[in-house]
Amino acid sequence: MARDLLEADPGSAEFLIQAEDRLAMPLGRLMVDGPEAELQATSNAQPAILFHSLALLRLMTARGFGPALVAGHSMGEFAGLVAAEALDPLDGLAAVRARGRAMSDAAPAASGMIAVLGLADDAVERACASSGGEVVVANYNAPGQVVISGSEAGLKDVGAKLEAAGAKRLVRLPVSGAFHSPLMAHAAEVFATAWEKIPLRALRHPQVFNADAQVHQDPIEVRGLMVGQLTGPVRWTQSIQRLQQLGADTYIEVGPRRTLTGLVKKILPGAVVHNIEDLASMNTTLTTLYG
Repeated sequence: MARDLLEADPGSAEFLIQAEDRLAMPLGRLMVDGPEAELQATSNAQPAILFHSLALLRLMTARGFGPALVAGHSMGEFAGLVAAEALDPLDGLAAVRARGRAMSDAAPAASGMIAVLGLADDAVERACASSGGEVVVANYNAPGQVVISGSEAGLKDVGAKLEAAGAKRLVRLPVSGAFHSPLMAHAAEVFATAWEKIPLRALRHPQVFNADAQVHQDPIEVRGLMVGQLTGPVRWTQSIQRLQQLGADTYIEVGPRRTLTGLVKKILPGAVVHNIEDLASMNTTLTTLYG
């Protein structure tokens, strides 16, 4: 992860030194050498992914890129806040480090998340409603792709109902707990204490937030939204639809992998999408857009 940035860009290497000093963790070793299991731990993965995204964003900004609108998926909302010029990059890394630790420490045993493929949102909602609060919709990722979150017993029961309702596939996600569900209430409390101490400014670019798929720019509102997302659903489908309503016609995913690019194409089949995950894709995309 981010190897080409660290090897080819002195600015990214310097940013890594600053990040490791701020976080007191061997971020570079984890990203480049692993081991993979350690890198994938929630408390490590979140700052690593954010560092990768912010290193690319720094280079894009230096070349004149500036977003007209911003959105992020779950933890990606912190990258969005940096892009919206409301959060300093090192403060963003400190926030997600605290968030990841809180989520990891508070994740209840015998809980998890399952991706439900091939059912309408309302069919998944009805199945979850029958669980008495044991299982909730965690992510509205795209039409026909919803993630549910809850206790093991609840997931087993709801999973059977989803299969009976015609779900094409149920895919267990490799996560340590029931994220974006009420079972993360303690994590939200712990994170809120750390988050309150991190400086946050009014957003200079409109950002659509997962909680309600609406634009918020007031830092007091945003603080609450970022805490609430730990226990509430990621409304990504609705957020992308909102961006389209606001006039977005080109969508650029910044960060490792291409997951969100694929989701945007499912939500808006005619959308123009680009993915920037390394120096090569950044150069190609910016040349395409700006010449």
